[in-house]
Order: sequence, then C-alpha cells, then structure tokens
Amino acid sequence: MSGMNNPVSTEISEVRDALSLWRMLVRGSVGRALLPAVAVDAFQRIHRDGAPGAVDSALLLCTDWRWRSVSANVIAGIVDSGILDDDDQDRLADELLWHQQVRYRHPLWWTGATFIEIELGSPGPGRTVRLDPNTSTTAHRFVWPPLRAWAAGRVLGRHRASADDVLAHARSLPARDAAAVVTGAVRAVDDLDPDHARTVLNAALAWGHKAPRKAALERLLADGQDDLVRTLTENDPDASIRRWADKQLCDKGGQGSLFD
Repeated sequence: MSGMNNPVSTEISEVRDALSLWRMLVRGSVGRALLPAVAVDAFQRIHRDGAPGAVDSALLLCTDWRWRSVSANVIAGIVDSGILDDDDQDRLADELLWHQQVRYRHPLWWTGATFIEIELGSPGPGRTVRLDPNTSTTAHRFVWPPLRAWAAGRVLGRHRASADDVLAHARSLPARDAAAVVTGAVRAVDDLDPDHARTVLNAALAWGHKAPRKAALERLLADGQDDLVRTLTENDPDASIRRWADKQLCDKGGQGSLFD
C-alpha cells in the first residue's frame, strides 16, 4: 500500500495562472461544495486575456467534485464567457460525451513524486521511494450527467456525429448518464434534418427514464402537436409526467383535464 505527500491547496479564488489551477484541481480531494460562480470567475480571470490551456481549465473545473451538483451552471457560464471558440468547445464536448470517465494526463510532479511504501504485516516504518517527477500519470475524472447533456447537444447540433451514433453510445452508459445524453440530444433537434430529428424524438419518447420523455414532449408541445402529446401521455407510466402534461395542455388550450 502507498501514501503520497499532498501539499496544501491554494484557494481557487487566489489562483492567477492556469498551471496552478490545474495542479490544485488534479491533486485536490473532495472539497466542500462551491457556487458555480467561483469556477466561472476562476476560468475568466485566468483565460480572458488569451492565456493558453482554456480547454484544460474548463475540463478540470467542470469535472471537479466541488461543482458536482451545479455542473450545468458551470459549463453554461464557461461557454457563455466567449473564451472558448468553436474548436475548443468541440474538443470539450468530445471529452465529456464519448468516455465513461475523463482520463487526464499530467506529470507526476503536479501531485508529488515521493511515496511511502508500507508492506502490510511487516515490521518497520516502510521505505521512501522517489520517482522521476516527469513521469506521466493519469487523473480519472467523473463526468456528471448535465455535462453529458451539454456535450450531446453540442456534438449533434454541430453535425459531428449521427443521431444513431449518439443514441448507441447512450445505451452503453449507466442509466442516469444515458438519460442525460438523450435529453441533450433532444435539445439539438432543431439543428437536425427531419429524419435525424425524428430518430432522436422517437428514441426519447420510448426511453425508460422520464427525463428524455419529458424533453421530447416539451419539444412536441412547442411545435404545436398538442393532440399527439395528449395521446402519448394519457398512459405514461410516470404519474408526474401525466400531471405535467395535463397542466400544460390545460394552460395552453384552456381544455379540460385529461382526467375529467
């Protein structure tokens, strides 16, 4: 078993360069939750004047545990800053969509190059092992579902993958991640040709998780297909979707309740 020396992290609000930010995010353990503005402000502060490495900063900020519950706000704020150009956003979307986890490569010295090796059951304090600080290692980063949704919408909206490819990938992911990918795909249907848009909507309407179904139903309502929404939701297995559709249709058309 081994333990690693871990220097005290600098507060994010005090970081002034990209390398310091990357090191802090890579070596940091799970910290207290922070507001999304903290991540977005750090990103803008470091990269608004054109400092390189904006994609790396965006990737590490979005996938940090501190913003797990607000990752949608973090990615939205970073994109809205205008710092990432189209190619940058495409690179970021690829990282967040196509992999089970982000595998971020970095030199060992970012986290320390000294280890204490302890042999369980053996006497003595163990031995210190010093490794080449330039040895490459990998940090494994979780991709939260809202990031997958953004990435799917970006990839499809930019026509960088087919609807069939994105949906096939969704089916290979855990349930919550898969639902997020399909929901993000629905958000891109206005940018797709009719056949691909139909493929996405049909898949979403048949999805087991309610989030893609609701997203597809919202799209149909926006397109004026009230009767179709009424038909689809009358027997939806999720009571919350039935109630939601009932309210939406009543508010929109002044019609009676589905359950009258």
